[in-house]
Amino acid sequence: MKNSKVLLAILLSISFIHVAKAQQSEKQVLKVSYVTNNVSDFMIGMLKKQITDPEKFSGVLNDISKYKMYHSLYHNLKTGESVFVLDSIHEVDGISTVGNVNFTIKNKEGVIHGLETFMGKEFSFEGKANTLKWNITNEKKAINKYKASKAVLVDNPEIYVWFTKDVPANAGPYMYSGLPGLILEYNELFQTASASAIQYQDLSEFNKKYSKFGTKKVKADETLVSVLSKKLNFKQTAEQGNN
Repeated sequence: MKNSKVLLAILLSISFIHVAKAQQSEKQVLKVSYVTNNVSDFMIGMLKKQITDPEKFSGVLNDISKYKMYHSLYHNLKTGESVFVLDSIHEVDGISTVGNVNFTIKNKEGVIHGLETFMGKEFSFEGKANTLKWNITNEKKAINKYKASKAVLVDNPEIYVWFTKDVPANAGPYMYSGLPGLILEYNELFQTASASAIQYQDLSEFNKKYSKFGTKKVKADETLVSVLSKKLNFKQTAEQGNN
């Protein structure tokens, strides 16, 4: 009987260790779901110049907002690696988008590479995550249950994000990261994205995604800076044509 109790205690101890390790493993990967559409500050401004009737403007804006892209971010909390992938697109008749991000990968060294479609052309890009410098402002707001702060790109203040320190992960959608917390929203020149769900997973799904998209690395057509410059140039061209 005594030996049986000792054996039971050992088994329970081993079981507890396995459970603890499993729980720790489950929290190693942060998965964030994002919804992206074309209702950016710039696009709203362009529409206001083109459509003066308030009712018609509201209707067009509503139609544009229905065109959505769904992405998932998988971030390894231990290594800093991340994968941002396009899951699906909800298309709307008569509505198109200037482009979409197919995927981005960030490795342990903070090097980002990805594949994107913009104005009907597909291209790859690469660069160090710390290339993009942020200015953290004093603006704050609540996003769901999280306290968020606003940060703007130093070289292009029209691009800004909202991040939260409540989720201590240096991660975010697309090429955006490098802040002391998780990026919940971003407003780019032609798109906005917002986090719709946050959860923790084990390594299996992360490894699957990282392996799949990590092998797609090819010689980059653009740098992170040149991608944003290309979009800024297109924005300026669109503004000139709208005047």
